[in-house]
Amino acid sequence: MVSEEDEEDDIAEEDSDDEDDGGSEDKPNTEEEEDINLSDADEEELKKADEKLEAAFKGLLDLKKSKKQEKKEIKLKKVKIVQFKVKILDFVEIIIKDIGFSSATMNILPRLLHHIGNPEGAARPLYDKILAIFKSMLSMKADKLTVNFEESLNSDVPAIQEFILKTSNRKAQQLAIQSLFMLCKVHLNAPEPKKKKRRISKKVVSTADKVYSVYSPILRDFFTNKNTKQEKSLFFQIIERFPIVRPNFVNDLTTYIEQDITIYAKMQAIALLHRVLSFADESIPAQQEQYVNAACSLLSKILENSKPSPHHIRECLKLISKLQTVLKKAEIAQKPFSENAKSVIESVGVCEIALKFPDLANLSRKLIS
Repeated sequence: MVSEEDEEDDIAEEDSDDEDDGGSEDKPNTEEEEDINLSDADEEELKKADEKLEAAFKGLLDLKKSKKQEKKEIKLKKVKIVQFKVKILDFVEIIIKDIGFSSATMNILPRLLHHIGNPEGAARPLYDKILAIFKSMLSMKADKLTVNFEESLNSDVPAIQEFILKTSNRKAQQLAIQSLFMLCKVHLNAPEPKKKKRRISKKVVSTADKVYSVYSPILRDFFTNKNTKQEKSLFFQIIERFPIVRPNFVNDLTTYIEQDITIYAKMQAIALLHRVLSFADESIPAQQEQYVNAACSLLSKILENSKPSPHHIRECLKLISKLQTVLKKAEIAQKPFSENAKSVIESVGVCEIALKFPDLANLSRKLIS
């Protein structure tokens, strides 16, 4: 029989054997490793390797130098191009000073506008030169203003209009607008040509319509394009500078209010109508119904909202009130409100928002009385 002590000895010996086996696996086998000795390498191969490394480093350095030289050459080329363009513009400036603000000048303007770039960096001389040309042109005296309006209206104005609509360069856009102002000013100040016999079938376009056609595409973009680059201040300037086109503005503004555009855009139209009324033109009495119908149409849309804007309501009512004031000062009788207009104005006084803003109810009652 095997005693318990003998069994314990056997188990202890097996454990010690396992530990010895495990330990032997962790130890590196130094006998199988080979040492790398450079002294055993072939000198010819080492020399070739050195030459390859040297060629690689030299290639990298040459590449870096070539890229640096290429950038320098590109920069120098840009400077030379700018200098060349400035020299050409020197001749253009001399020509414009000689021929004045003529049809040939109008033909050059779109090209000049496209070259107005960044005022910083290498292009600065070009920017300064173009601005100098425009400054000289826009300050010319009457004897130098010889542009043919009819010719420019068909050939050069569309290109300038397109530039104004598309450019994001604010300075270039302002110069383009100033050029159109100049064109219209020359046309309106020019003596009337001798009347020629016209065929009865030929449609005669009024001067107001011709001048307004210069700006109408820009106004259309302002109201119908959500991403428009135009500003309301431009139309304030047109209304102020050219009284002849104010009735055209009223026709279009009241039409835009009736169209499917945003409430914000419609309120811009109301603001422009306010501006037209501030001049108290003779054309206002004939267009009074357009003012009232446009304001009431917008009022009706505003009141349909669950949370109507008191400011929007107030501005519409103030437009009608301003119209009444202008007519009263001119001692011209106001036409009675239509049933629809009267109903809309009265509805303001009884709507829920009038309880929070009593001035709206007061203004509504004042208009009806």
